[in-house]
Amino acid sequence: MPRMATLTDDRWAGEVLLPYRPYATNDYTTGQRRRSRDDALLMKYIQHSPHALIGSIVIDCDHPDAAMRAFEQPRDHPAPSWVAQSPSGRAHLGWWLDSPVCRTDSARLKPLRFAQRVEAGLRLSVDGDFSYGGMLTKNPIHPSWETIYGPSEPYSLRDLVTPLTPRQMPRRPDRAAGLGRNVTLFDTARKWTYRQWWSHRDDTDRVWDQLVLRYCMEINNNEFAVPLPFRETMSTAYSISRWTRRNFTEDGFRAIQSARGRITTPAKVEANRKRRTRIEFSALLEAATL
Repeated sequence: MPRMATLTDDRWAGEVLLPYRPYATNDYTTGQRRRSRDDALLMKYIQHSPHALIGSIVIDCDHPDAAMRAFEQPRDHPAPSWVAQSPSGRAHLGWWLDSPVCRTDSARLKPLRFAQRVEAGLRLSVDGDFSYGGMLTKNPIHPSWETIYGPSEPYSLRDLVTPLTPRQMPRRPDRAAGLGRNVTLFDTARKWTYRQWWSHRDDTDRVWDQLVLRYCMEINNNEFAVPLPFRETMSTAYSISRWTRRNFTEDGFRAIQSARGRITTPAKVEANRKRRTRIEFSALLEAATL
């Protein structure tokens, strides 16, 4: 049987690495900044995907046997495209995607939610670090790391589904990690934005965009254990605000509210019962005082 082709340094640098000017650094404590592609590839840590797209799913496996967890048979997950391992054995495991997933488009949340579940399943499979932010990864072609390459061809998201892939993710912001922060930010901010639209429908585009951005920043800075990068939060906020402005009209908003008002739920039935009881009791009191 012919040996399966594996990824190489050249293909990782030329095809897997997506940003034109990635953020990169040699030391997290000194900060990170954008660099030319060539300069970034000389750094120990590098941004593997741009803020708007997910080109690879990367898991931080903070265990001394990370490579064994990644490749040892039998396993319940596909072999990673690469493993960049430190001398301690701890590593970043990456799965290269054949179709990048947009994480800043409020009109296409379904693929992002799927990617979030896939990421969670892979993290569980290798007992990955819940707090890893996912922006910078160990640069596989840097000499500080021992890199083991896996299959040379990218995966679809469906290829990466494992028995541990959850059917549903928690909605609480304090439990959001990795791509879950993007999904939680979208879901929380868009619902708030829809309710705010009527009161701010006459605002200028700039005022409306800034209002939604401020709310997204509050969620990002106060709710997540590891906040999203500012540019990612800004892109998400503007996507939500502009989608709402394009798709909401006064007639459409009234129709939505009217349809919601006709929906009968147990909570509404109970609220109406209590309201009638209060009215009837008030009428009795008024009659008693005559």
